Amino acid sequence: MPGMAPAPPKRALCPPSLGRGAGLTLSVALKWARKEGAMMKGRFRYAFFFGGLLLLAGLSGCQYLLGGFAPATPGDFSVTDGVFPDKVRLTWSPVANAGGYEVWRASSAEGEYSLLAQTAYTSYDDLSVVPGTVYWYKVRACNRAGCSAFTAPKSGRASPPGVPPTPRGLTASQGDFTDRIRLSWQASSGAQNYELYRAGQDTGPYTLLATVTATSYEDLQVESGKVYWYRVRACNAQGCSPLSDPVSGYAGLPTLPAPQNVKASDGTEPGKVVVTWDGVSGATHYLVYRALEEAGDYSLLATVTETRYEDRAVEQGKTYWYKVRACNAQGCSPLSAADSGTPGEEEVPPPPPQG
Repeated sequence: MPGMAPAPPKRALCPPSLGRGAGLTLSVALKWARKEGAMMKGRFRYAFFFGGLLLLAGLSGCQYLLGGFAPATPGDFSVTDGVFPDKVRLTWSPVANAGGYEVWRASSAEGEYSLLAQTAYTSYDDLSVVPGTVYWYKVRACNRAGCSAFTAPKSGRASPPGVPPTPRGLTASQGDFTDRIRLSWQASSGAQNYELYRAGQDTGPYTLLATVTATSYEDLQVESGKVYWYRVRACNAQGCSPLSDPVSGYAGLPTLPAPQNVKASDGTEPGKVVVTWDGVSGATHYLVYRALEEAGDYSLLATVTETRYEDRAVEQGKTYWYKVRACNAQGCSPLSAADSGTPGEEEVPPPPPQG
């Protein structure tokens, strides 16, 4: 790899010609001196046993006999950028079969990397940094069989003298309000104000939304249901910190109100109960529910687009209770207040005239 410093003393225990090459030829020469009175059968047994081990090492890979394969490259590698005034913190995910990890550093992405530290942990604090200076880091996992490939390089720095650290704990509301997104974060030592940035996706581009002195802000320039991404940084006379990690938030969709003035006819409609209610702005349809008692279990009776419903599945002498809810593509309102109704008596036609 261009610009890479020579590897440290840890090397794979298996030579390149063993274990991973195709068409490997391995010969084993067995010699012994004949001793008077000894049994040749035993000598052949031991000779072929040790020869078989060598043959297995050559055909199957000597890693099976000498410590396994080199580990995989660490994932989730991250490097802090201006979070701390006196150090750069590196973290990564643990790797199976890793005996330890090597941290390498350079002054530029394509520069000459040198071994900075060896650790058994999945994090490392670089305390040998000059605040404000950018450093580049790579990490790899190692064991007795060798080392993995390096992670992709990432840069980091300790915050410059006098500049406040990056704000931590940025949060954005998740549909708690229909007309705004509320943001809050922890105060940064030495900060005089904060700059809040917003984007339509996590990767940006981010534009300045507001400059505030408090540690909270309400974004009123939002569309309900749309997701926005935010980052914040702390500033003072010496400069501004790096931007925080992005977080997302959204304003909830407005909830329809429950229909008002639900009324059910009381014996005025022959053979049916007519239910009416006031229309709800924004509603595309209504759900009508019915029960046999005011506090009973209401079941869905009908779905209608008008503000009226005729219930003909009724029996004379029974009282029915009705509730209605308004709906659209975003959801439905709460149930309305209940009202009761009874079917009217059906008119009996007069008997036919007698001839």
